[in-house]
Amino acid sequence: MTTRIMTLIAALMTLLLAPAVTIALSPTPVTELRVEWEQVSRRGGAVVRGYIYNEHQMRAENVRVRVEQLDAEARPVVTRTVFVIGTIPYRDRGYFEVTMPAAGATYRVSIESFDRAGCGNG
Repeated sequence: MTTRIMTLIAALMTLLLAPAVTIALSPTPVTELRVEWEQVSRRGGAVVRGYIYNEHQMRAENVRVRVEQLDAEARPVVTRTVFVIGTIPYRDRGYFEVTMPAAGATYRVSIESFDRAGCGNG
């Protein structure tokens, strides 16, 4: 196997062996918005919760977050979407929380869509 494949396998194994409460940063195709999240066990299931950080000089509205529970091959088996409530001003954050069926699973969190509105925080 090539070094690149071995590195990829090592990175995937590290993700799969994460502890029950996981704090993670998820990349998004939009560089001005950043996702920071954690998974917490709750009543036989899990809650994925976190913040969307807005580093763009315009407000972010209608931010929709996608949370995917992954199988051993990193394929989505359960997908949920949730909206961040309200507008996320420049250099601020918005909270999200979604209930998932399995505690201790591996998750991928990303921004599905959002709208820009006006400049600054006004």
